[in-house]
Amino acid sequence: MDWSLKPCTATYTTVWDVQNHNDRKSLVDRLTCLPDELLNQILSLLPAKDAAATSVLSRRLRRVFSLITCLDFNVSPISLCLQHPNAIQRFPTFVSFVDDVLQAHQSRYLTKFRLKVSSGDFDKVFFDGCYFGKCKQGCLPDLKSARLNAWISYPLTLCGLRELDLCILVSEPGDSQLPPAIFTCETLEVLKLEFNIGLDHVYNMPSYRLPNLKLLLLFASFISVDRFLPRLVSSCPVLEDLTFKAFTNYVYITDIRSTSLRRMCLSMPKCDAFDEHNTDLVIIDTPSLEYLDYRDNLAMCYYIRVMHCLVEAVLVVTQCLEFGESFPQMIGLIRPFSYVQRLSLQGLILWELDSVDEKVLKDQLPVFPNLKHLELNVAARNNYWNKLLLPFLNCSPVLEVLDFSEGFTKDYDARFVSSNKEELELEREFYSTDHEVPLCCRFHLRKILVRKYYGLEREVGMIQFLLRHAIVLEELVICLAGDPIPDQMLVENTLKNLPKASLTCSIQVLC
Repeated sequence: MDWSLKPCTATYTTVWDVQNHNDRKSLVDRLTCLPDELLNQILSLLPAKDAAATSVLSRRLRRVFSLITCLDFNVSPISLCLQHPNAIQRFPTFVSFVDDVLQAHQSRYLTKFRLKVSSGDFDKVFFDGCYFGKCKQGCLPDLKSARLNAWISYPLTLCGLRELDLCILVSEPGDSQLPPAIFTCETLEVLKLEFNIGLDHVYNMPSYRLPNLKLLLLFASFISVDRFLPRLVSSCPVLEDLTFKAFTNYVYITDIRSTSLRRMCLSMPKCDAFDEHNTDLVIIDTPSLEYLDYRDNLAMCYYIRVMHCLVEAVLVVTQCLEFGESFPQMIGLIRPFSYVQRLSLQGLILWELDSVDEKVLKDQLPVFPNLKHLELNVAARNNYWNKLLLPFLNCSPVLEVLDFSEGFTKDYDARFVSSNKEELELEREFYSTDHEVPLCCRFHLRKILVRKYYGLEREVGMIQFLLRHAIVLEELVICLAGDPIPDQMLVENTLKNLPKASLTCSIQVLC
């Protein structure tokens, strides 16, 4: 059947009338045969520019367009990079389009409002972009405060708003402020905010009220008030999904308490990168949590409730105290996640755990009775596995997958010989010594991943140790890395000639 739009030459109001008309040669506009309510739903599913383009087909569609209940404005197809000045000149057209649509909009109800006025995402702009010299700040759009405030306040003047999605990254925030009414909109179920405009009015609110909010995503260029996030979370009694990423200053307490949260991602880098810790106290009480991604400088003290429902956790520590003095805090961070099924330890965690004796680490690490997938990510500095490996294997009795996401060592060590000959000798001795086989290696460990392999002698020793102790191993996957990349055939032959305890283990070497 041909669903293309054709000019209407009939006066029939239903598809049934059209299909039964004697004149089969009549040309029918099937879209305008639909009732207004259905046309409204169709146009509301489209981005605003596509809905506006569709509405020019007829007067009826133009009338319906002015009553749609979802508005989606997205500048991202327009490049704002200074290297493409012709694309920048298209931005005023976008501004005029938003003004015209909002002025013509007549519905009292708006269920969804999305406004994106930056062509770059938050991470690229604030973590990899303008603030770190890889892009000029002029790549962000220049938008006057009065117009911007009018745009982001508009959906809050209507009824029934369930989803609000704002990406407001501008070159000169000026007097622009996030409207306080956002945080008292009781109909909201989804709230996504990425912005570099002011929060002063929001900070000064006596209370927040978001009784129906289930998903909250908040990326802010700067947060300077200690209790903002705890107050916000406590105002959302049915919140299930929380993602928070912001540069912080003068924020020393992280306090998250929620019985409804099932997924949480927290990332709070310090504005002063040389400050050794940006949090004095971390309190997390989320008994229903199933997924956690936590990234922060190491805190002085942790009060984290054990999470029995937790399935997956990613823990990233970006800054520690003086090396060798943060072990109690690091263990305090790890211990509450003992019931997790998938665990990823990244950043400086292994570097700090490597600072203590193997017996101390073995005694302090919790047992992970449910852990099936363990990812160990080496720190920017070198790690020596003679202290780290066995404690983790012995504490993970049902481990099935062991994932070295950055390999056994950093690329720096692949090009420069380590000067710590004593530590290297202890590691070499550890590799060549038979140890009591951990429980997981006897019955459960099926797969080992080494995602970066440089072909160093100490890496061969590590793999030899693992192959000799992993009795039921089925698969060893090696991904070559470095400059130059080691010869694939040579590495494959070297590893396949190593003795192994498992007769069914296959070894894959990938470029």
